[in-house]
Amino acid sequence: MRRIYYPVLLRNLEQDRASTFVTLFTLEASARALMITIVPLEAYRLLGSPLLVSLIYFATSGLGLLVSLALPGLIHRFTRRWTLTLGALCYVAAALFYLAGTPGLLVAGLAAQVVGVAVLEVVINLYVLDHVPRRELNSFEPRRMLYAGMVFVLCPWLGVFLQTQVMAGLTFIVVAIAAIVFLAFFWRVRLSENPAISPAKGPPPKPMKYIGRFVEQPRLRLAWLLAVGRNSWWIMYFVYMPIQLKASGFSDEMTGAVVSAGLAPLFLIRVWAKIGRAYGIRPLLMVGYGAAGLATLVVAIASGWPVVAVVFMLLAALFATVIDGAGNVPFLRAVHPYEREAMTSVYMTFRHAGALGTPGIFALVLAVAPLPFVFVASAGIAFAMAGLSRFIPRKL
Repeated sequence: MRRIYYPVLLRNLEQDRASTFVTLFTLEASARALMITIVPLEAYRLLGSPLLVSLIYFATSGLGLLVSLALPGLIHRFTRRWTLTLGALCYVAAALFYLAGTPGLLVAGLAAQVVGVAVLEVVINLYVLDHVPRRELNSFEPRRMLYAGMVFVLCPWLGVFLQTQVMAGLTFIVVAIAAIVFLAFFWRVRLSENPAISPAKGPPPKPMKYIGRFVEQPRLRLAWLLAVGRNSWWIMYFVYMPIQLKASGFSDEMTGAVVSAGLAPLFLIRVWAKIGRAYGIRPLLMVGYGAAGLATLVVAIASGWPVVAVVFMLLAALFATVIDGAGNVPFLRAVHPYEREAMTSVYMTFRHAGALGTPGIFALVLAVAPLPFVFVASAGIAFAMAGLSRFIPRKL
């Protein structure tokens, strides 16, 4: 009688599950990263004012926050697979709106993009938490970060190149195709009864119920604020840095290349994480935020010398990846195991808080000062985060 070695079969099944989600994350990241530089440039071209660009990002980010709060109800009513389908179709709609090339449809496209990001980010991660075993997460996350890093290094430049050097509108056509491929892959693995993607059971989480409990815990508040600050810096980099480069006379393609170059240090995140484990998260974040803030401040001072400004912006991006090396460790070490799920739902609002607050603050700055002062404000936020990092426990 033939013997079957079940642990090998189980391990292969778990690897297949992880590969499914790595593919989903990569396809979604490709569609998002292709738009990450070209959309701010298109907004600046159509609206002609950094202040107006800030205002539309502020308004649409508010929509993203509302959608995120409504997601548990949507998932409960329509199930995860149909909610995820809605998110992917929002990407397609955004691409079509952008393709029209008018100010009004640009705003509609940005709104659809924000909704799509909010939906897909939450739903895919819920599937991961349900169906990738905990023991596999340590190997799954580096794989996901590796593929996401490659996508985010290449696609900001590629999106601009396709738009300016190949054919106008081609980037948005590719985005729509990527979203459709993402959706087709998702439904294909479902129709084949792949256990990596199956309907989740149980009632939907209700983050609002736990906000009070979250706010009562100082270490959780600190972790949330630090995450908001980290997210705020990257929003400045993706939205306002391309506008500054364009205003300084750089071509669209060169602007996309600079954005991609600044993301290359993402491959060093595991190095920064090892340093954090060796010397502590507290000094890692203090140095990361402080150095990123200082380099960003020099960008503002050197705005009249574009090449110098680019060098220091790339240096600031390098130190921002140092911050990313700590990841969510301050939160994970502070949250109690028995309330991890509930507190995680609240903690994840840092993305939407940053996406809403950052353009709002910068809109106020731009109402009274020129564009370089956006970098002064961003540096100030980074310095404030460096100061807050002093309150992280030394043992962390």
